[in-house]
This record gives sequence, structure tokens and C-alpha cells, in this order.
Amino acid sequence: MILFLSIATLVSGLAYLWLALYKDRQLWKFLLKPGTMIWIILLAVVGVAKEPGSYGWLILVGLLFSLVGDVFLMWPSNRFIQGLSSFFLAHLCYVAAFFPRMEDASGWVGFTLVLILLGAAYIYFLRPGVKEEGGGRLQFAVLSYVLVISLMVWTAWFTGSSLILAGALLFYLSDAILGWNRFVHPFPRGDLGVMSTYFTAQYLLALSVTV
Repeated sequence: MILFLSIATLVSGLAYLWLALYKDRQLWKFLLKPGTMIWIILLAVVGVAKEPGSYGWLILVGLLFSLVGDVFLMWPSNRFIQGLSSFFLAHLCYVAAFFPRMEDASGWVGFTLVLILLGAAYIYFLRPGVKEEGGGRLQFAVLSYVLVISLMVWTAWFTGSSLILAGALLFYLSDAILGWNRFVHPFPRGDLGVMSTYFTAQYLLALSVTV
């Protein structure tokens, strides 16, 4: 079952990148973006059924919040803050899942400083575009989101799990590209970078429930 769902995720994700993004077919965007996430969610469901602990349930709920966020971001009208709020809740679930699994936190000061500097630099570059698009309300939402995703990466770093850490870092990278594309200057085919890293990140987090 895990192999089948992994293959289904891969096929659906690649189809999304090709048909929805590269070929810019709107129908496939609405079908394959949530469709790929559903395969990933089913993978987490298999893990929860196998080992119904709090970790699996929190990851599963985080994936469901992410699916809601995806739907908001696909909405014809501007639902960016609603989407951002959904992903904020998803990351809170991931933080709650990772926190009990944290092991040796030696060197936490240095890693914390790195994340703070990265977050501060990123907010500095994003701020003019964010302010122009949504004013103070959007600035607060983006700042809160950067804080929670940084906390998610911070807790993932000390879990000792390569799957969790890789998923967290790829999620961070995906959102970094997305924010830069939207508020600073779009990368050529940046949407491919956003979604390939996003799907991979979510898949790895779901897979961590099954091992």
C-alpha cells in the first residue's frame, strides 16, 4: 500500500507540474493540486492506522490544513491570507508533532541564530512588496508565518529523523520561493520550484508516519 500510494503521489505530482504548470491548463490545476495532496493524506492515514499515536494524528491534521490552504490559494478571488492562515495552523500541528521527538539539542543557540538571521533577512526583502499588496494586515500575517515555519524547522532539526528534517527544509524552501515570486521578483518557472519542493516535503512528512 505504501509503495502504491508513493507511486500515485509521484505520478500525480509530475502530471501537475507538466499539465497544470508547464502547459498552464487551468482544469488540471484544480484537479491535480488537491488530488496529489489526497494521495499524500492517504499515505498518512495508512501510517495512523498502523500506529495510531499522537504524532501520526498531528501530521495528518497538518496535511488536512495544508489541503485547505491549497484550495484557498487556488480560489479565483484573492484568498491569500486565508491560505496563509491554513498553512499557519498546519505548521502548528507539525511543531506539536515534532516537539516530543526532539532529542539532543546541543548547539541549539547557533542553529537558532541562523534561523533568526535567515528569517529577518527574508522579511526585510519581502516587506516592501507585502506592504504594497496588503498593508499592515498582510505584513502581520507574513511575519507570523515566517516565525511559525522557522519554529517548525527548528523542532524538526532536533528530532534526529532525516525524513522529518528533509521535509521541513523543503517546505521552508518552497515557501521561500513562493514568497519571493509573489512579493519581490518572480523566478523563471518559479512555480515549478515551489510545487516540486512542496509536494516532496509533504510526502516525506506523511512517509515519516509510516516508519
